[in-house]
Amino acid sequence: MTEAVTGDQDGPAPPGGRADDSRELVEVLAAGVAHEVRNPLNALQINVSILEQELAELLPDRSSHAFAVLAKISNELRSLDDFVTEFLRYARPAPPRRERVAVARLVDDLAAFIGPECSRKGVALSRGAGGESLWALADPLQVKHALLNLVLNALQATPAGGQIAIAVGPAPRGVTIAIRDTGEGLPAELLGRAFELFWTTREGGTGLGLPIARRLVEAQGGSLGLASARGQGTTATLTLPPAPPQE
Repeated sequence: MTEAVTGDQDGPAPPGGRADDSRELVEVLAAGVAHEVRNPLNALQINVSILEQELAELLPDRSSHAFAVLAKISNELRSLDDFVTEFLRYARPAPPRRERVAVARLVDDLAAFIGPECSRKGVALSRGAGGESLWALADPLQVKHALLNLVLNALQATPAGGQIAIAVGPAPRGVTIAIRDTGEGLPAELLGRAFELFWTTREGGTGLGLPIARRLVEAQGGSLGLASARGQGTTATLTLPPAPPQE
């Protein structure tokens, strides 16, 4: 049986506190991260780049072990910078700029962008027919970012030879975008943790993709839910409010 979890959780609230208190704490932490981590991280990246340039003048042979060490340091700094960026995006998201969005067109743009990566990993990406007449009231950039996180999550969980299908359809209170994969799925005891900040089942994962996607979607007045079962894949369903009729 496929279990489902909706997107109205924010992980366990601290003892004696509420979800709002937890979110405020995360925002305060983000301010510290931005100041105490981001600035020295940028300085490190600049200095590594300078060191590489100066080393190139002394050692013309780029195959030297020293260049390999510098490349590894640079890659690790880049990964850390990406993590900080994603964390700040979760903790301090920009206010959404909502407008009328042609949902099917937005999904098609996303599929064209991520399609080559899916092909490279041997996973078939398809977009079901329909939904061309559906419009939502949302920030297109933020929705696209949320969808990208969901598709990347699905891609990471789906082995070569698997499939990811994206479908757009009407909902009683808006428009839905469903992303279904044929990956390994999650058992019920783990599915309930899917939206917890920093929780992940993937080695090297940050545990930020789903919380960021949910927060971006909820900022639009929408919702995000998951349905999954071990060995049956996962379906993420994003619901957006409908756009008012054009005058």
